[in-house]
Amino acid sequence: MLTCLCCGKQETEKVLLKDIVYFKKLVSANRCQTCQSRLAPLANEVTCLGCCRIKQDGNDWCLDCIKWKKTYPDYPFSHTALFQYNSFLKEWLENFKYKGDYRLAKLFDQELTDYFNAKNQKNKKCIPIPISQASMELRGFNQVEELLTSAGIEFYPALVHIGTGKKQSSKNRKERMESDQPFKLDEKYCKQLKNKRVILIDDVYTTGRTLFHAAELLRQAEATTIETFSIAR
Repeated sequence: MLTCLCCGKQETEKVLLKDIVYFKKLVSANRCQTCQSRLAPLANEVTCLGCCRIKQDGNDWCLDCIKWKKTYPDYPFSHTALFQYNSFLKEWLENFKYKGDYRLAKLFDQELTDYFNAKNQKNKKCIPIPISQASMELRGFNQVEELLTSAGIEFYPALVHIGTGKKQSSKNRKERMESDQPFKLDEKYCKQLKNKRVILIDDVYTTGRTLFHAAELLRQAEATTIETFSIAR
């Protein structure tokens, strides 16, 4: 019996025969079928090759990514997002990130475990996007780090937030795109990143500005490859 973290509904959990046959480690979905149905997996959609945005035309790259390719011509960026950002994920983020419902860190344990424990992700260093000191004092936790911790994913807090002023969530699109570099590398991690494959992780990909800022620094640290990941796009 599971209790949905989102709506509180109790529901009998389903176990698939293939999971038993292949001795798959079971991780509770933590959400009922009704809440599950409100999620829109991007794996079911045809998306932009750069950022996972659902395609709205016949081009392989969306207009945003075409602009990013001009800004970073020698950076072969690749982003993976699990779900389309919609009203359900907006509610989840509001309750988890801003209202501090700590339990909601567990909502995507299964998806994160499956993704980061896959064979093609082995030996990659996971680096969460940091939050500002002001946000940490107000919220008490970094939501991305808590998502990874809940799913049992090892991570390296190699970036430090040094930005001041308005938070990204309170900026309009133009302000986001024109944001100054808000991060710096924690020097004690620099040697650990050199010649390593890394994955930058955020909760939501909006314009991409935050992740590109972070990637700039990891390229300076001479990471071999840089991928980016988010729960939603």
